[in-house]
Amino acid sequence: MELTIRIITFAIIILFFIYNLWLSTLNYKNRNAIIPEEVSDVYNPEDYKKWHKYNMTNFKFGLIINAINTFVFLLLLAIGYFPFIDRVANKITSNQELSIVFFMGLYFIVNFIIGIFTSYYDTFVIEEKFGFNKTSKATFFKDKIKSLLLTIILGGSLIFGLANLYKHVSSMFFLYAYLFLAVIILLSNILYVKVFVPIFNKLKPLEDSSLKTKIEEFAKTVGYEINKISVIDASKRSSKLNAYFTGFGKFKQVVLYDTLIEKCSEEEIVAILAHEIGHNKYKHITYGLIQSLLIVLVCVGLLVLLLEFAVFSTAFKFSEANFGFAIILFLVFIEPIMIPIGLITAYLSRKHEYQADNFAATKYDKLSMETALKVLTRENFSNLTPHPLYVKLTYSHPPAADRIRAIRK
Repeated sequence: MELTIRIITFAIIILFFIYNLWLSTLNYKNRNAIIPEEVSDVYNPEDYKKWHKYNMTNFKFGLIINAINTFVFLLLLAIGYFPFIDRVANKITSNQELSIVFFMGLYFIVNFIIGIFTSYYDTFVIEEKFGFNKTSKATFFKDKIKSLLLTIILGGSLIFGLANLYKHVSSMFFLYAYLFLAVIILLSNILYVKVFVPIFNKLKPLEDSSLKTKIEEFAKTVGYEINKISVIDASKRSSKLNAYFTGFGKFKQVVLYDTLIEKCSEEEIVAILAHEIGHNKYKHITYGLIQSLLIVLVCVGLLVLLLEFAVFSTAFKFSEANFGFAIILFLVFIEPIMIPIGLITAYLSRKHEYQADNFAATKYDKLSMETALKVLTRENFSNLTPHPLYVKLTYSHPPAADRIRAIRK
C-alpha cells in the first residue's frame, strides 16, 4: 500500500507538470493566430514585435521555473528531507504544535530562497528589459523581508491554530477547521486594503480635480460613495495598469493605480471605475466569497482524508500520520482536483467581468469602456490571441477582443 501511495504521489506531480507544460505550449503556439478585428489597433507593428519577444521570454522562463520547482520537490521527497526536518523540528521544541510550525518553516525556507532568485531575475532582467520595472533593488529586498515576516507571523499562526484544533478536537476537526478558515477568509476580505496593502504601498484619497468631479457626478447617478475610492502608488514597482474592487458592506472600496490615472483619459478612468462599481452592484465580491468558502470545504475534506489514513505519511518514512506533511501532500493532491473547480470558477469570473463591462457601457459610456480596455491591453502587454482552451481553464477575465465584442453588442 505504501509503495502505491508513493507511486501515485510522484505520478500526480509529474503528470501535473506535463499538463502545465502542454497547456502553456498550446497557448504559446497560438501567438501567431489572426488578430481579431476588435483589437487590431491595440499595438503598432513595432510594439507587436516587442510583445512577441516578451511573450516568448516569459514562456521560456515559466517553463524553467516550473521545471525547477517540480524537480526540487521530487528530490526532497526522494531523499527523505521531510522526515529529516521533522526530526530537526522536534529537537528545537518539545511542543507538538510548535514543532509542526517549525517543520513547515524549514520547508518554506527552501521555496523562499528559490523564489528570491527567480523573482529577482523576472523583475530586474525580464521586466526591466521590456520597460515595465520601476522597482529599485532596495524596494525589492524590503518587499521580500516584509513578505517573509508576514508569512512567519500569519502563516505560522494559521498552522499553529490548525494543529491545536487537530490535537484538541480531532473528532470534530473538519467542522472547526472549516469555521476557523472561513473566519480568516472573511477577515482577509475586510482587512486587505486597510491593513495589508499599506505595508507595501501608500494609499491616498483621490485628489480634487476635474477627474474627481466627473467621478463624483457619475457616482451620484449610481448611488456609490465617492469617499471609498483610493489611489495606490503602483508606479514605484511597475508601469502596468490596474484597478480593483475589494471588501463588502461598509468595508467596500475601489482602488485605482496611479499609473492608470497617468496613462488613461478622464473618460476612460471613469469607465474603468464604473466597471469596478458594477462589480459592487452585482455583488460579485459576495459571490466570490461564497465560492471561496465552498472551495475551502473541499480543501478541509482532503486534508482530513490525508490525516485519517496514516499510510499517506508512513509511505514517506514517517512513523505515524504527520500533520505538517499532510499539509504538504495536500498541496500535491489538490492540484488535479482544482482543474475542474478552476474551470467553473474561471467561467463565473469571466461572466462577472462581462456583467461589469455591461454596467459601465450602459451606465456611463460604451466607447470610453472600449478604449479603456484597449489602453489596459496595450500597456500591460496582454495577449491578443490566447488559445480558447487556455482561456477556459485559466482566464479569470475574458480576452480583450471578446469583451469589446460584447460591449458593442
